[in-house]
Order: sequence, then C-alpha cells, then structure tokens
Amino acid sequence: MISCSKCKREAVLRLDYANLDLCGRCFTHLFEKKVARAQREFKLFERGDVVAVGISGGKDSAALLYVLFKLGKKVGFELRPILVDEGIAGYRDESTKYAEQLCEKLGLQLTTVSYQELAGHSMDSIMKIRDDKNLGFRSCGVCGVLRKDSLNKAARMVGASKLAVGHNADDVAQTVLMNFLRGDAEGFERFGVVSGTSAQEKFVQRVKPLVYNLEKECALYCVVNDLPFHLAECPYSAEAFRGQVKDFLNDVEKRHPGSKFNVLQSFLKIKEKLPKPVENHQAGTCTVCGEHSSAAICRRCVMLESLV
Repeated sequence: MISCSKCKREAVLRLDYANLDLCGRCFTHLFEKKVARAQREFKLFERGDVVAVGISGGKDSAALLYVLFKLGKKVGFELRPILVDEGIAGYRDESTKYAEQLCEKLGLQLTTVSYQELAGHSMDSIMKIRDDKNLGFRSCGVCGVLRKDSLNKAARMVGASKLAVGHNADDVAQTVLMNFLRGDAEGFERFGVVSGTSAQEKFVQRVKPLVYNLEKECALYCVVNDLPFHLAECPYSAEAFRGQVKDFLNDVEKRHPGSKFNVLQSFLKIKEKLPKPVENHQAGTCTVCGEHSSAAICRRCVMLESLV
C-alpha cells in the first residue's frame, strides 16, 4: 500500500510535479486550497457578488461549480449556473444531462441558452454552411466567438456581477503558447485570470478560479467527490490548433513534471509588467449588434454575415 504523503492513509493518486501521493481527502483539500489562493491573489469574488458559473457537464465545469459552491458559503456570494447549448447533436445534448444532475444535487437552478436562440444558427448548421460554401474558418474559432458572446449574454440575463469559467492551468498554458506561436503579442493584454472592468456595462467581468489546478486534477476532484460529469470530446475538436499544442504540452509535462506550471508562472510575471486596464475606460460597441467590441463590427457579426 502507498501511503498519503500528508496523513498516511492509503493514497489514491499521485502528483508527480509535487512528488506527492495523496488520499482523496488530502487531495480535495489541496485542490480547494489552490482555488482559495486564486481568490486571494486575484480578488475574484466579493461578499454580495452574484456569480454566473459557465457549466457544460464536463469535468472542469463540474469541479468549478462544486468548489465555488463551497467557497461561496465562506465568502458570501451567490451562484447562478448557466449552460450554453451549441447545438452539436450527440454531444451537448448528452453532456447537458450531467450538468442538470449536478445542479439538482446542489439545489441550484440552471439557466440554458443556445446558439440557435442567440445567433440564429446551431453549431451543426454553421458547419454545414461552411462546408457547402467553402468558407475558411475553423470550427473552434467560430465556436469560441459564439460561446463567449453567449456566456456573456446569459450572465447578464441572470443578473450576474461576475462570470466564472472553468479554464484550468492547462488551458492557460496552452493559450500562452498559442499566442507565442501565432505572434499575437496583443493577446497577452486581452488574456488574463480576470478579464474586463466594471466600467464595461455590457461585458460581465470574467474570472478563472481554476487557474492553479491542472486538467487532470479537475477530473480527479470530480471522481473523489462523486460529481457527475460527461467525459467526451467535441466531434469538431480535431480541427483545433489548441489540440496540437495540448498534445505537445502533455508530452513535455510527462517528461518534465511541472512544466505547465512554469509556463503559467512565466505568463503571470509577464502580465504583471503590462499596463493594467483603466477602470473607467469603456471599449466601444459593435455598430451591428450593439454588444461590447473593440472593433466597429464585432467578430461574431462578421462571422454570421459570412454565413448569409
């Protein structure tokens, strides 16, 4: 029997980067301690906040909702889970069942919105039009734009002051490398643990409480705490550039444990040296849809126009 490095009970998992073997209870404590660290360092939530939590039925958002359910009782904020149905047959309709189960378990009311409702197209129909018209965009590019827009609108719909998303340490490290590989220096200014300011009326401030937790830790947290989650990949994910970067990072992490956290910490140090968003600065609005946008016409409207 391998003993827990903390309490000497039987260990159920190992964290190579920390050289730790942990039992379920000690791992749960460590996971939640990392979220508390993010809360402390980035001041994610305040007492009285209404927090929309973007969930999907997957492991990351299940872990996010449960850990915030516990943290919210300590800090004093309210949770309002929201789910975006992209309209991907055989995928989102299945994962939604798990999201509903978790919300029922926690006694929370789930609000669902859809691409069809907010953009006039399901993801499946968008992909068919793309292929029929030989349009050049990738699935994850268009889905990312629509998902951010839909989550923001859903957060406003439920009266949220903050929007928590399930981006973990893997996601952050992947985005950092993608920005480097694309030569997107401006991406570092837009991207962060906290996005947006209170002065941007149509943009609900977005936060990433799982920034210090690895993807595999989110899955383990769900298993250890008996949380329902759907384990499946989006059928369109094979097109994603992110998938190639993810495979690269996973290989490096396997050979050199702790590499993902090194990328994360390097990014956070760079981010500290960049100019902070001006609190009273309001970005413009899209001339077509009236939503928050740094350009005259937002990416969502440009993409939807190409489908006509």
